[in-house]
Amino acid sequence: MSMRQTASHKPTHSNWFLYGYALGEFGFTFFLFFVSYYLMVFMTDVLQLPTALAAVLYTTVQWFEAVTMVISGIYIDRAKPKNGKFRPWILTGSLILLVGMTLFYTSVDMPVWAKGIWFTLFYLVAYIGYNLMWVAYRTLLGPLSRNPQDTISLTSAASQMGSLAGLCFSFISVRLLEGFSRPEIGYTVSAFVYGSFVVICMAIVSRITKPFDNAKIYASGEVKNAVTFKEMLGVFTKPMMTYFVAVTFREAASTILPTLMAYYFGYVLGDSGLMSTYLTVITLCGLVGQFFARKLANTFGKKKMFVWASLLSCVCILATRLVGDSVFGFMALMGAQTFFAIFSGAMLPAFMTEIADYNEYTKGVHARAFTSSLGGTALRFSQIVGGGLASFGLAAIGYSADAPVTEGVVSGITDLMTFGSAAVILVSVVFMSMYKIDAAIMDKIYKLRGAQLSSEAEG
Repeated sequence: MSMRQTASHKPTHSNWFLYGYALGEFGFTFFLFFVSYYLMVFMTDVLQLPTALAAVLYTTVQWFEAVTMVISGIYIDRAKPKNGKFRPWILTGSLILLVGMTLFYTSVDMPVWAKGIWFTLFYLVAYIGYNLMWVAYRTLLGPLSRNPQDTISLTSAASQMGSLAGLCFSFISVRLLEGFSRPEIGYTVSAFVYGSFVVICMAIVSRITKPFDNAKIYASGEVKNAVTFKEMLGVFTKPMMTYFVAVTFREAASTILPTLMAYYFGYVLGDSGLMSTYLTVITLCGLVGQFFARKLANTFGKKKMFVWASLLSCVCILATRLVGDSVFGFMALMGAQTFFAIFSGAMLPAFMTEIADYNEYTKGVHARAFTSSLGGTALRFSQIVGGGLASFGLAAIGYSADAPVTEGVVSGITDLMTFGSAAVILVSVVFMSMYKIDAAIMDKIYKLRGAQLSSEAEG
């Protein structure tokens, strides 16, 4: 069956439901943006941690994030909560995230070593909550989807709401941070506000998805018992491994760029206030791109869209070196880069659901949460790669919050941001070209799944 024929299936959910589910991404995008754009600056300029120490802490906690992401998938697959398979962890995780986020963005008057311990402890608490919430939220795509269009539509709606959250963040982030007499208060209040957004949005998602995540319905199917550890090993198929590496490097660029952007505006372009304008530009461009993502994915396929959009993103990043200190030129190119990046990033959750279905219906592996957690672990590894390049790169070029910024440091920031981002994007393209699940395979799987669901309903 052709790609266009497969895409002709209509989604089984209303737009109200699609965007209700998408509220989850709207909520946690505030958290992700705040961490991506302001965490390193908070560590070096507010906590006053030495740059080398900040780099070590930043990289170390990323490894813990990766471990807890995998553990979250294992735990959710093996747990048997009474109120659903996945929904209970959405709300519980968001509450843990709120507490941890507020505390790790709190600057306490104590020695540097104690600040480092305080930050690390509550950063890890926040990400334990985030990982539980994220794995459960992403895994719900499976129970919610009845055909390929459901998966693409739910993913596309979530990405659109994520871009809308980014736009809201661009308008309020700087104002909220700078609305207090002391910078550290702005960080703590911002963290509490954004964490509260997450809890509210996940409470709504939990409510509207209840009919699809009923424990009795789940138990009536083939999977009645907890997934075994032996079965989980079957998740490591070739599509999973290819996707894992491709996403790790693709998303590394999404860590390098925001981590270094505050430094770039402050020291290269000489105006840190441009961050607000930049966030508005890229989120608007991303939001526009979201409205093309679903159609392009159905027409050309997710893989082709990923590869070509990644290459165009790479061209835009490298082209920023040609515009010198032109703010307009830089904003235009980064807006274009974000527009193209949407096409390579918007469907990543759909890839995960696709792999989970492929593993379940061709390999008999039912570890859906564990599959989602591996996709999330790829994102955590991307932060390790991208964060390591950015943070250790800053230390290598001699950046320090309490030392004058030289021309060499300014040049180094530019090199790190452009060449570092482009390099990891190209690696991701190479690996994604090896991904072999296509529309014909998935069409057969969804027909099999539909027949199984019909049989269970009749029984």
